[in-house]
Amino acid sequence: MNRFFAACAIAASLTGCASSADSAGAASTTGERRLVVADANGPVQLQPGEVVVLDLEANPSTGYGWIVDTTAAAGVIEQMGEPSMALSNPGAVGGGGTQTWRFRAAAKGRGVLRLDYRRAWEKDVAPVRSVSWNIEVR
Repeated sequence: MNRFFAACAIAASLTGCASSADSAGAASTTGERRLVVADANGPVQLQPGEVVVLDLEANPSTGYGWIVDTTAAAGVIEQMGEPSMALSNPGAVGGGGTQTWRFRAAAKGRGVLRLDYRRAWEKDVAPVRSVSWNIEVR
């Protein structure tokens, strides 16, 4: 039964990710570029020092969370601090929301910015969802 609810929560959250109004690489009003799940796997060209932002639906109360593959783009792009979490319904117990991640183009080169949605303690279990962008820093 818990798996059913977890699957429903994940399905609902992924629908929210894919319907984001921003387009890949679109500049926001803060001068940061937003990457969206709907445009995952596509190429993203950055300049050194440029910052990209990811908004990913998540529900940490289920034990699942987004985990960055730190080896896929090592040296090319680096995470800026810890992700922030904005709850969809702050008064609801066990409710999900949106995690916001920031990454900075560290050096020229190519790599893959990849995140997996899974339980951190389940090392030998495939992620429920993975998203990635091919990054080129020029």
